[in-house]
Amino acid sequence: MQQQDKRRYSVRASLVAGVTGAIILLSTQQGVAAGSCQADVVFLMDNTGSMSGMISSTRTNAATILNAISGGDERFEGIDVQYGLATYWGDPLEYAGSGGTTTSYHCPSSVEYAGKTNTISLDAGTDYYLDMIDTYGDGWNSNTWNLMQGGTVLVSKGSDFTWGRYKSGGTFSVETAGSYEVTIAPYGPTNHWWGTSWWPYWGYEVRWRFCPVGGDTGDDATGFPEIARKAFKVNQVITENRDDVISSMSEWSICSSPGGCGGDWPEANYFALHQLATEGAITDGKCADAYTGTCTDLGYKTDDAIGWREESGKVIVWFGDARSHCSTVDVNEAIDALLAKNIVVAAINTQSANYGIDTTTSCTGSSSSAGQATMVTDATKGTLTNNVSGSEKTVNAILDAVSKGIAQVGSGAAVTFSTSSLKEDTQLFQTLLDSKDWSGDLVAYSLNDDGSIDGTPNWSAATKLDATAPEERTILTWAAGDGIPFQWDSLTAAQKADLQTSPIGKPETEAIGQARLRYLRGSRADESPSGLGFRARGSTLGDIWHSRAIYVGKPNMGWPDSGGGFPTDGDKYSTFVTAKSERTPVVYLGANDGLLHGFNAANGKEILAYAPGNLYSDSISAGYHRLTDPTFNHENLYVDGTPTVSDAFIRTTSGSVADWHTILIGTQGRGGRGLFALDVTSPDTATFSETKAANLVLWEFTNSDDAHLGYTYSRPTIALMNNGRWAAITGNGLDDTATDSTGGQAQLFIIYLDGGIDGTWTEGSDYLRIPTGSGSTSNRNGLFSPAVVDLDNNGTADRVYAGDFDGNLWAFDLSESSAWEVAHGANPLFTGQSNQPITVAPTLIQHPTISHGSSPNLLILFGTGRFLSEADKTLTDTQSFYAVWDNGTGNLDRSSLVSQSFVLNDDSAGRVTDTDLEISYSAISGKQYGWYIDLPTSGERVVSEALVYGGIVYFNTIIPDKSVCASGGTGWEMSVKAQNGGSPDDAVFDFNDDGEVLKTRDGGDEYTIVGANGEDYSVGYAGRKLDPDKGMPAGPSIIGNKRFTPGTATETGEEIVDTVLSDHEADLTGRLSWDQLFPD
Repeated sequence: MQQQDKRRYSVRASLVAGVTGAIILLSTQQGVAAGSCQADVVFLMDNTGSMSGMISSTRTNAATILNAISGGDERFEGIDVQYGLATYWGDPLEYAGSGGTTTSYHCPSSVEYAGKTNTISLDAGTDYYLDMIDTYGDGWNSNTWNLMQGGTVLVSKGSDFTWGRYKSGGTFSVETAGSYEVTIAPYGPTNHWWGTSWWPYWGYEVRWRFCPVGGDTGDDATGFPEIARKAFKVNQVITENRDDVISSMSEWSICSSPGGCGGDWPEANYFALHQLATEGAITDGKCADAYTGTCTDLGYKTDDAIGWREESGKVIVWFGDARSHCSTVDVNEAIDALLAKNIVVAAINTQSANYGIDTTTSCTGSSSSAGQATMVTDATKGTLTNNVSGSEKTVNAILDAVSKGIAQVGSGAAVTFSTSSLKEDTQLFQTLLDSKDWSGDLVAYSLNDDGSIDGTPNWSAATKLDATAPEERTILTWAAGDGIPFQWDSLTAAQKADLQTSPIGKPETEAIGQARLRYLRGSRADESPSGLGFRARGSTLGDIWHSRAIYVGKPNMGWPDSGGGFPTDGDKYSTFVTAKSERTPVVYLGANDGLLHGFNAANGKEILAYAPGNLYSDSISAGYHRLTDPTFNHENLYVDGTPTVSDAFIRTTSGSVADWHTILIGTQGRGGRGLFALDVTSPDTATFSETKAANLVLWEFTNSDDAHLGYTYSRPTIALMNNGRWAAITGNGLDDTATDSTGGQAQLFIIYLDGGIDGTWTEGSDYLRIPTGSGSTSNRNGLFSPAVVDLDNNGTADRVYAGDFDGNLWAFDLSESSAWEVAHGANPLFTGQSNQPITVAPTLIQHPTISHGSSPNLLILFGTGRFLSEADKTLTDTQSFYAVWDNGTGNLDRSSLVSQSFVLNDDSAGRVTDTDLEISYSAISGKQYGWYIDLPTSGERVVSEALVYGGIVYFNTIIPDKSVCASGGTGWEMSVKAQNGGSPDDAVFDFNDDGEVLKTRDGGDEYTIVGANGEDYSVGYAGRKLDPDKGMPAGPSIIGNKRFTPGTATETGEEIVDTVLSDHEADLTGRLSWDQLFPD
């Protein structure tokens, strides 16, 4: 048994009843990683002539800023922070030429050649740089440099040098050592029958140099520090002494030495970021291949190190007002250096968006779609604040930027389950996360007869997996439109390139690539300090963060045997249920080791894993190779979404006939912009085999197939549509990349399960999308998880509800066989506030008091708030819980609803809301359409789905610690009447935790109110704050007459909060199979 008390875990738990069904209770916490409670913050200031105001504001408020970050501001409590200072001026190109250096590209100290013909000696097999120079400055204009031997031209360069003094001719080499002739052609005026042509210009303007690669630049180069140090300087190495930092700020002044005022408007922004990230190391000595201007990178270095601490979170606060030169260091070289050190950049721009340091100018001189600072801050997961001036704005911008840069997260995941009652042989599954080494676990416990949890685990998936030989695992992936084994010989060249990418983004040998593959399959041989020194893991199983565990036993969807397009006779669903009633139960979940895992629910052994094909990348900051990087810090997520599993009657290959299959749709959360489909019908060893990869993997649908798909935060619902086809219904998520007229809009995707089985995706026949019109390419929106409802009880999907990032609740009409659309005349059903994102699926019930209202007569229940990234924990916008009535009237807003109020709101005494709040649902004039509760605590929000049981809405809120270094927080367990959000008329839960619900005034579970007439009466409590030691609550799970609430500080199954509820005969609504809203 693992020694769990020695590890800091996050927790998700799931109760599983034999092979007949499962209850899943989930919570999550990202604990504090080693060193993540210490941070290095470096202030990088532009000291050229236009920065006087910003320098003055920062220096004046230095003590205030440093004291706040050192703990004076509650967001920074408990953090070990140290500081550094640096300055930049004009780009090195502005100072080149001083100190006797002549500006060139690669070979500044080599012999410069001129004239029509020259002879040079070359070695065989050596790569040489060629520098092309024009003394006039307008390029070579079709003159060519020709390397010849025996009259034969072997290499020709220069025809594309149309402007500028300097251009790289790239590299060249020869197979045979010896003397070679170089000619410039044409060299002079060209004679024609009609006379002399003066175009191209005379060749005497042409100059050139050559040198061996690495001879004048690279690791052996001098780096021209006398030039580089005029562009960048460290004023104060990282220190804990704030007085030293403040004193060193005296060096900040406009046009200060040694850089002066710079030579032109653009500055050394990229170069300075590169020098900070690399501790003053040499630049790469080249420009991007697409760069067409004069490249000025001679290979510069300052050797000026800031002194980053290895285990610290690293933040650069970058101040400036002008765009960057990019002919010395371009944006990609700067970003690669920053990512290699896991540095977050918080940019403070004194100018407006798309200007100043965020100017939308590319390195070719043309306009770019993204500003320069935007590209840097997006890549490093940082922030950009524009129009900063004056002391107050400067201080606030710095503190906000730093807090978001070093924030840690401790979010509570939603709670789901798939059966409403406990059964014999029930097991509890608990998922764990250890953020010290980003490992995870899935642990199984038995439940005792009284419902308590046996403290001894039945098994640990991590222990089982660590004992499994890599070659014994069944791991699949996707390539070229088909499922393939996750084996080296099966991978494509691009996939192998990912595994051959080093931590600094350079290609490595095939042998190292194969070693990375073995590591991902579970080999520990090359983990540091052994072998190749890959990242050391606490377990082969990676952290399980935002993905919930999904239990799949025998088929239990309850699909009808006829009607609505369901098959009959020998193909009816009940026949399939009987045939698969004894299949192996499996728990599926996603992990940030790059894989979706399937574990045998009986013994914890992994029986299947899947590596999504869209997550391969040879970028320095993405791809599977990042998992082996010793500096991996969890910025990269992978399979971080919750899978959906359902039975569907479909074809699974192009040539097959339809049959019942159990289909898993996997999502990636913030890990990627993609979904994948697996056939998990028969989880036996004969079927779950790498040789059956092509049959098990149905398809992947990614942003490459449709750019309107963003990060897949939305969990799909599988349903039979009214056109007779089965589909996965899902929101498009955040940060799509589409640039057309609907790009950036919140959109509903309907992806047919048989649509991608031929390896291609065609909109209209393989999938559909329904744009909402909300969002744009400049202000991107996104749709989250849908709630799907069958209104006519025939088993097909008729209506969908989903919220978006801008606070709109949408209804989609799917009731016909085609022409599906946004309901309510293409308007939202409800528009809240733009700072109240709806990030979880709503819960749907029939209206609790209006039995014959206009169709669809549903009450839509949902909370607002987000906790999608580390920086979200510091958000303080007021969030709400809403109940919105859909009776066919759309375009509602907060004024259409009634506001609830708190009679009592006390951390110890509890919460009570107005139980008698009147809502005019039946009014002819002045009709009201629901209610809302504004959550009263700063930072309080709802990030899990609600449940409805016996007319009471159960939902939980979280209140993250504001300290950027903390992983904890607290929250409330709420229970209010569905009809008006008021406290229950009687006690509905065991408020005082004495083991029973007493519906009496003196029982301890009710609150006494004195009315306006002086008479008192008692009501049930609307909320109880979770014990701070439990952390933030996950969503509620109700089983029988018990509510289970894991907290983010829960480390074992025994620590899950369970509360007795009053008994009800009513069905439970929320996170059941979607078709159970209107059960028979």
